[in-house]
Amino acid sequence: MSSNSSIKRDGFTSEYGRFCTVRGRIQRQDGASLRSMFLPKLTPAGQRTLRDHRDFVRGQLQHYDVAFEEPQFTGNGTQLMKKALQAGKCDTVPPHILEMEMQMHRDWLDTCTIEQLSHDPQWIIEKHFGSARQPDRTITTTVLGVPFPWSSEYRVSLIQNAASKVAGLHHEIGQGPSTKTVFVGWDKAAGYAAKKKKELQAAKKERETERAKSHADYRRQARKVASPVGSYMIDCREIEEQWPDQAEDLYLDIDATGEPGVFKAEFDFGVLEGVMILCADKAILERYCSQGDEPSEDEYEWDEESLEEDVFEDEKPKVGSKRKAPAPQRGGGSKKSKNTPARTFLVKMRGRETGEGEIMDVSKNGTITFKDGQFASFMGKADMALVGTGVVFTARKVSDTSSSQGAEWADYSGRQHERERVSRWH
Repeated sequence: MSSNSSIKRDGFTSEYGRFCTVRGRIQRQDGASLRSMFLPKLTPAGQRTLRDHRDFVRGQLQHYDVAFEEPQFTGNGTQLMKKALQAGKCDTVPPHILEMEMQMHRDWLDTCTIEQLSHDPQWIIEKHFGSARQPDRTITTTVLGVPFPWSSEYRVSLIQNAASKVAGLHHEIGQGPSTKTVFVGWDKAAGYAAKKKKELQAAKKERETERAKSHADYRRQARKVASPVGSYMIDCREIEEQWPDQAEDLYLDIDATGEPGVFKAEFDFGVLEGVMILCADKAILERYCSQGDEPSEDEYEWDEESLEEDVFEDEKPKVGSKRKAPAPQRGGGSKKSKNTPARTFLVKMRGRETGEGEIMDVSKNGTITFKDGQFASFMGKADMALVGTGVVFTARKVSDTSSSQGAEWADYSGRQHERERVSRWH
């Protein structure tokens, strides 16, 4: 929380729920604790307290409004504290001190926004509705909406618990596309949550209408040659349900490669981003991905300079030779199979999770099946790291032109993962 507005009054200060003396910032101790420290004689715990807080006695006497003449205060104030305790002057806190403490805390709450108080939701309830001991219906007469990140559960539960302790106070949760809001008020808050839900549904409907229009506009365009190459909008229920705040703009861009029948796709699935390799032939797919992992001589030089000498010892080429990738083996196939692209492709996926940025094999086995030979839509299914098994995703094409950024299969390899791991420690 970033509020710096402490409230000062009559030698006291209040902020963040702490009521202290201005001098020495001493908080009040209850009478029983004070007696155990000072009576019948000063205990080791009392000695440590006086050593660590030289204004401790002055502060306690101020909290209990015990008046004294300055000549009466000698040394660290132990004798004066004992006399006050023996006279019962620290048994109870004077009502006017308690009233000032409460008012200063309320004044401090008034300087803070809901956002600043959201890390301690109890204070939000106190600020707007009073406490469980002293509810106040005059502070806030309308329903209050308190927003939290969509993934927040702990803080949401705190404000729900705090509201439940105030007699007559209602609360209800409404979820939006990227936030969840706790509605709190003396009147039933359910109507506000229902309104929030209705707004969310309207926003989803509007978004889907725009996406459907983009796809329809593409379908109306005349095309000479149908091909998987292009840009696609992606929908994935698993991601939408688990990470709704990251599922609004999922996309995939497919490009042709130098290998006939092999396509490369860049994807952004919100929580995951990376590269897919698509091919109808499993052997060709495996060979292409393996060739994509062949290290270049520049990578060897990097390894020798940046990693321990034996990390990739078995992978280093012999002196004076260049490591060449084997020539791709072309399958025979029929003339029709060469000229007519397949509709079902096997898929391998690599990428990184967008939170920590760690590289991973997203999926070793997946499929993509286009609806027809126009390659305007498809359904995919894959076991995706981080997301789940048998994850289904669908795509609708919006352009025959890919918007890929040039990412390569090797950008997400085990070697690249190791390189990034080492660089984080150097």
